[in-house]
Amino acid sequence: MVELVEYLLVFGVTAVIAGFSVAVFGGFLPTLHQTQSQAELDQIAGAAGLAAENGSASLVLPLDNASISCAGDVVSLSAGGQTYSSSIGASCSFSYSGLSGVCNLVFTRSDGRIGLEVDG
Repeated sequence: MVELVEYLLVFGVTAVIAGFSVAVFGGFLPTLHQTQSQAELDQIAGAAGLAAENGSASLVLPLDNASISCAGDVVSLSAGGQTYSSSIGASCSFSYSGLSGVCNLVFTRSDGRIGLEVDG
């Protein structure tokens, strides 16, 4: 009888810990992905802003089925089903989709507009 109680106790504790782990990681992983995407957008907007000031800027990012676009003075990154936007303070016009892998993003200023070329 004592063995049965021990078995049930161990099984119960294991089930509770497993359930707690699923709940914690199920809630944190989407938040981490959103934070990563926002950080990538901040880097993209920073590089585009730098190109507006200096004429060109390069940035290397690992992307996973992402889209980058810019219209007016707002650059947008779509990744993981979410879209993030930021103003870069300069006129721009470009759009790329399906970006995956390590991508070299080269921002250039031409005729007062920011453009983007993607290698990778």
